[in-house]
Amino acid sequence: MSRSVAVRLLLVGFLVPALFTACNRDPNVRKQKFLESGNRYRDQGKFREAAIQYANAVQVDPRFAEAHYQLGETYLRLKDYQRAYGELSRTVDLNPNNYAAQLEMANMLVASRQLKDAQSHLDVLHEKQPDSPDTHIAWANFYAAKDDMTSALQEMQKAIAADPSRSESYLNLALLQTRVNLPEQAEINFKKAADLGPKVMNAQLALGGFYQARNRMPEAEQQFKHAIRKPKPFLSGPRPSSRTIQKAIACWAIFISPTANSTRPPRNTPLSTTNIPRIFRSRKTMCSFSF
Repeated sequence: MSRSVAVRLLLVGFLVPALFTACNRDPNVRKQKFLESGNRYRDQGKFREAAIQYANAVQVDPRFAEAHYQLGETYLRLKDYQRAYGELSRTVDLNPNNYAAQLEMANMLVASRQLKDAQSHLDVLHEKQPDSPDTHIAWANFYAAKDDMTSALQEMQKAIAADPSRSESYLNLALLQTRVNLPEQAEINFKKAADLGPKVMNAQLALGGFYQARNRMPEAEQQFKHAIRKPKPFLSGPRPSSRTIQKAIACWAIFISPTANSTRPPRNTPLSTTNIPRIFRSRKTMCSFSF
C-alpha cells in the first residue's frame, strides 16, 4: 500500500466518525430523529413510548411546533387532558396556522363549558376553514352547549352537505336530534352512520343505545352483537377503548340473559375479558347510553 493511499484511508477513518458525531450533536438532526421515532411508536399504537420521544424533541427545541402538536395529540390518546391542552396551546402559540390544533382546543374548551375561550378558536376556523365539516361540527357542539339547538342542527346539516360520506357527521346529528326529541329523524341518521361506518364501533353502540332507551330490545341486541363482532384491527375511525368493548359485550350478555346473576356474566357467552364481572356488577346503569 502506498503512503498516499494509507494517508487517505487514515483521514477517512478519522473524518467519518467525526462527521457522525457532529450530526448527532446537531439539534435539528436530533429533534427530527426524536419526532420520527415518536411517529413510529404512534403508528404502532405505543402512545406512552411516543410521548417520551416527542417530549425529547421539544426538550431539544422548545419551539418545535410539530413536536408539541404530536405530543398534545398523544396525550389526548392517553386521556391526559390537562397536558394535552398545554401542548396544543403551545402549538397554537408557535404556529397559529395549525388548524387541527385550533380545532382540538375548541372541542376541549366546549366540552369543559369554557365557551368564551372556545369561540376564539372557532372564529379562526370559521375564517380560515369555513367549509370544513370539522369546523361545522365544532360549531354545532358549541351551539348545543349554549342550548341553541336550532343553530346546532343547522351546522350539522352544513357538515353533511360539505362531506356526505362521513359517518361521524350523521352520528352527531342523530345525537342532537335525540336531544330535541326527534326520534324518527334520529333513527334514520343513526342508521346512516352505521351504514357509512360499518367498522366504527361507536355507531353501532349508539344505535343500540337508542333502541334500548325505547325498549326495542331485539334491535338493541342486534346492534350490540354487531359492534362486538367487528374484525380487528379497527380499520375505520379510532380504536375504541377496552372498556367500551367490555361494555358492549356485557350489555349483550344482559340482553341475552336478563335474569343472570348480577355479579357474574352468564355462561357460554363470549365474555373473554377478566374485567367483565366487575363491570357487570353495575348492570343497572352501565347499559344506559346517555344521548
